[in-house]
Amino acid sequence: MKLIHGFIAEGPFYDDAHFPRGFSKSGNFTIAESELLTQVGKRLFMLEQGFSKPKNGVEEQFVQFCKAQHEGALEGQNKVELLWQKYKKLTKFQPFHSLNGHTSN
Repeated sequence: MKLIHGFIAEGPFYDDAHFPRGFSKSGNFTIAESELLTQVGKRLFMLEQGFSKPKNGVEEQFVQFCKAQHEGALEGQNKVELLWQKYKKLTKFQPFHSLNGHTSN
């Protein structure tokens, strides 16, 4: 069992839907952020969605952070929480409005 910043490493995390070329080539994350997200992102996702139970205090704090995030009450307190907050902001659906109109003569 390998711990990275207090989180259990589950395996590599990829999000091909939002970042098809990878986190590092998206231009949104630094090299360190993309490596950290790839290493612990799967565990963070599983904790946030409730697929896994927290195994230590750091993971429990992250679950509490996620619950508060859904209520819009809490900002990230450490590197992993800030990174996950950034990831969620980038993957959140943003409506698209175009200025395409039709004028009649």
